Amino acid sequence: MGASPEMREAQQTLEETEPCRGLKTQVPPDEEIQWVAKQDLRTAWFSLILHKLKTVAIMFIFGIAAAVFAIGALDGILWGFLAFLAVGIVAPIGWIGYKYYYLKNTTIEYAATDQQFIEYKETPSTTRSESLPVNRAKDASYSQDRWDKYLDTGNIYVQGIGRAGSITIKDVPHSEAVHRMIQQQIANSEQVDDMGGMQQRNARQGNAVH
Repeated sequence: MGASPEMREAQQTLEETEPCRGLKTQVPPDEEIQWVAKQDLRTAWFSLILHKLKTVAIMFIFGIAAAVFAIGALDGILWGFLAFLAVGIVAPIGWIGYKYYYLKNTTIEYAATDQQFIEYKETPSTTRSESLPVNRAKDASYSQDRWDKYLDTGNIYVQGIGRAGSITIKDVPHSEAVHRMIQQQIANSEQVDDMGGMQQRNARQGNAVH
């Protein structure tokens, strides 16, 4: 049975999505990008807001405790007010501002070439890239939690063979289409085990030497 029109449209969108410059640098010249999925950061935003609300409430309580201590130790209402302002107001606002800046300047993208699946993450402090050869991928499972259903996103776990590792594709739009395309790539590839992967690496190294 063929894919539905909605599925074909989602697949076309993924195939036409342009990768960021950092992800492009992770693709060897002899490989061609098949599709790109960008992580939807709304789930991270919701998690940040909920977590920081708890942090603000805790810091507010600590601010009151700091004010009471300052008034008792320094014998001055002004010192108590300044302690509450610093601990209960300025500190949580500064921390939330930092986390907002960090998340706003974070890029997480996933892609597949004709040879490998790639995860690329760039934050203000780090850049990280992981990959899994298509012919070392064993299976791909699909899941949606409550937030994913609400935001129309999903997660795909790509399991590797043996020591090949795995890749988790989190909170991406068109997630069902991503899962379907990954499954098709795995089904169409000639899988190799750990010994086969080692032989392939040795062969590539030997060709590079000659």
